[in-house]
Amino acid sequence: MKYTPESGKSKVSVAAVLLLVAAAITFMVPNIPSVSAAVPSGVVQFVALLIAVAGIFILVRFRFVTFTYVLDFRSDGADPDAVRAYSAQTDISRIPRDLIDFTVFKTQGQRQPVAECILGADELEAVKDFPGRRGIVREMRREYGAVSYFDYTASPRPESVTVLVFSEPDKKIAVAIECDEKMRDALISLSSGGIS
Repeated sequence: MKYTPESGKSKVSVAAVLLLVAAAITFMVPNIPSVSAAVPSGVVQFVALLIAVAGIFILVRFRFVTFTYVLDFRSDGADPDAVRAYSAQTDISRIPRDLIDFTVFKTQGQRQPVAECILGADELEAVKDFPGRRGIVREMRREYGAVSYFDYTASPRPESVTVLVFSEPDKKIAVAIECDEKMRDALISLSSGGIS
C-alpha cells in the first residue's frame, strides 16, 4: 500500500515568491534617505535576510520535497517462506505485523526517492489524530515522556495530521504524516493499541 499526499504546491510557490519579493524590497529600504537616518541599515538588512531565509525554507521544504508513505513486506529479516505465503494477500490487516515495514520515502526535486524512515509494523503502538501540527510534540511528551519526533507532513498548514507512535526497546518514536482514510485504517489495523 502506498500514498503520496498533495502538498498544495501552487499556494506554497506564491507564498515563497511573496516572501522573496518582500525580502528584496526590505533590503532596498536603507536607500531611502529618511529611513536610513531613522533605522540603522544593518538592522534592516538583517530583517531582509530573515525574510529571504523563510522564503527559501518554504520553497525547499514544501515545494521541492515530496513524501510517499509505504506499507510493504519487510525487506530485511523476514522469513522468505512467510512472505511468499502472504504475497497474494491484498488486505494488509490479514498479514502478520512482523512481516510489514512502514517506510517514508523522500523525493527532492528530480532526484531518486530516498528512504527517510523504515520502522517495523510490529513496533507500531498507536495511531493518533490531530487537527494540525500545533501541540503534537507537547502532547506526545505529556503522554510518553521522551519521544523522538519526525515530521513528514507535505503541506505547511495541514488540516489533519496522523501521528504514528512506535515503541522501540529504549525509546518511543512519533512520526507525523498526512494520509488518506485507507492508509490510516490500514495503520490502525496494524497497531497494537488502535486509535486514540
